[in-house]
Amino acid sequence: MKLIHLSDTNIGHGNNVQRMQSLLDDIASLGDPADYLIVHTGDLNDNSNPDTMQQSRALLDPLAEKGWRILLAPGNHDCGDALHVDPGRAERFRDHFSSYIFGKQPKQFPVLTLTDDCALIGLDSNEGEMGFWEHWMAEGNLGTAQIESLNTLLDRPDVRQRKVIVYLHHHPFFDAFAVRADVADKGLLSHLFNWNTRRFRRLKDAYTLMQCIRDRVDILLFGHQHFGLDYSAEGQRYGIPLTLDGSSSTATQMDTDRMRYRVIDVATGKFETRFVGLQ
Repeated sequence: MKLIHLSDTNIGHGNNVQRMQSLLDDIASLGDPADYLIVHTGDLNDNSNPDTMQQSRALLDPLAEKGWRILLAPGNHDCGDALHVDPGRAERFRDHFSSYIFGKQPKQFPVLTLTDDCALIGLDSNEGEMGFWEHWMAEGNLGTAQIESLNTLLDRPDVRQRKVIVYLHHHPFFDAFAVRADVADKGLLSHLFNWNTRRFRRLKDAYTLMQCIRDRVDILLFGHQHFGLDYSAEGQRYGIPLTLDGSSSTATQMDTDRMRYRVIDVATGKFETRFVGLQ
């Protein structure tokens, strides 16, 4: 089986509806949907307005009706915005996209999807952020209960006998490699601000998560910070062979002339990058 990794498509921002449609058209050209599984690691939407969510459903549903399997993790923009998350908006997102997040399972995380050769585990990295003070800044926090449930899940025999893929939205590494802006780059002040505030925008309980999944997971997928880098060298320190940041598949707020997404061969751990021109 092959995984198609999408992230941070931010429907509702600019012309991302058209950009997302181009991505999905390219995906549809790959071949038999039974050979693939699409994993979207959050920020499907740019905001949690009902109209925006309906636009996203209108994009995903035709693909699903053609047999493409889609798994979705919540991002902070799906449950609020860049500065905060909101319990009411999070519940509305879960309800609206329940079939893509939970399938026919109870509406709770972690969520487990089993295929013949894979165990895919979806996490909600906003779940621990819903308190009165915690919901500000949307750095991401899984919470103790979710990580304890994940720990139990990873010990199940039907999980351990398969390739294990964990997917979530927020960036799990504290100070892993990123491209740093230089003096000749456009938007230098913005780049410098983002670089120097980065440690305040990564998952709050990243250390606990990595201790939980070390040596127990084959592939780790995430998004959020739009870097789009291969973090496998960092993941391998924790015994995780393949670790990928999905970037923004629609190139939202990025200086590039193309969109991109990865197609991952689960059996070999190898991946290819597909390019799609901007709309």
